[in-house]
Amino acid sequence: MQKYRLNEAADSTLSIGQKVAFLKLAGSYLHPVTNVETRETHMSWVFLANGFVYKLKKPVKNNFVDFRYLESRYLNCKEELRLNKRLAPDVYLGLVPLICDKSGQLSFNGKGEIVDWLVKMKRLPEENMLDNAIRNNTVSQTLLKKAASLLSEFYKISPSIIIEPQVYVERQKGEISGIYRELIKPVYHLPGTQIELLITGLLKYLSNNPNVFYQRINEGRVIEAHGDLRPEHICLAHAPAIIDCLEFNRDLRILDVAEELSFLAMECEMLGDPSAGKIFLESYISLASDQVPDSLIIFYKIKKACLRCYLVIRHILEVAYKDEIKWTTKANQYLELAKVYLSQLPG
Repeated sequence: MQKYRLNEAADSTLSIGQKVAFLKLAGSYLHPVTNVETRETHMSWVFLANGFVYKLKKPVKNNFVDFRYLESRYLNCKEELRLNKRLAPDVYLGLVPLICDKSGQLSFNGKGEIVDWLVKMKRLPEENMLDNAIRNNTVSQTLLKKAASLLSEFYKISPSIIIEPQVYVERQKGEISGIYRELIKPVYHLPGTQIELLITGLLKYLSNNPNVFYQRINEGRVIEAHGDLRPEHICLAHAPAIIDCLEFNRDLRILDVAEELSFLAMECEMLGDPSAGKIFLESYISLASDQVPDSLIIFYKIKKACLRCYLVIRHILEVAYKDEIKWTTKANQYLELAKVYLSQLPG
């Protein structure tokens, strides 16, 4: 078997545009492909080639990652593969090198230098993803409970993260304050009074209930979780799969299980199905004998709704996604949901 090496010089010879153009061609792949669908995210290009998905990392740099170099993208691909095999072992198939020969020709199996790496996955039926099932009113309770059991078992066997309770509470305060600083930026034109009320409510809960968080730490409820548990990442099937975990920053995966499940519940409610998220919560609570306080779930829902508001509204500043009415409307929907939750928060 030919051994390939990481090569920074080769990394700089081809633009991301040239790689994307190659990967858009059906004839580029080693298996029969009739059509290639292309999707772009903040940090990746995704190519849907018949029964498979190929993910190419963008050579970008931000507060969390620096993917400008081939080696960093390779290491991130390895980490994505390792982490996602925890909850989708049959979906994530491996890493595929993109090779450039001396003439500048790209291929998947030729001789030359590796100029990039792709994560290869099985393509899951889109109608089986929880977000689409909710929208289409086709959620199978049986399959939903299977997915909830898969996730609950994962949480149960995951080792606890050792962290000082006071440090954890301060981290929560820091995250909430960081969300506030982003949401009140004038460029977003979001309702400042409403944001002030939400953030004040979160900080007041933290200040009044530190023992709730201390107990979560002492009970070992903080783990290295999925990190981005949204309905679009959950495949409802007889062999369920949960994909696309947050792979680029471990700190962002260190979560109270209650926070992650509250996030999922909030997102399901945004789609109009509160019962789906409730099933995941109840499955975990039953299996782990974890009596999560109702007020803590509400707290985390408010926090996550505010975070999602920011992640949505920032799209208006990006040329590739710019649609101010769409993103502003959705951001305000998250704030309205958070407002409902705030009315349920004790105190």
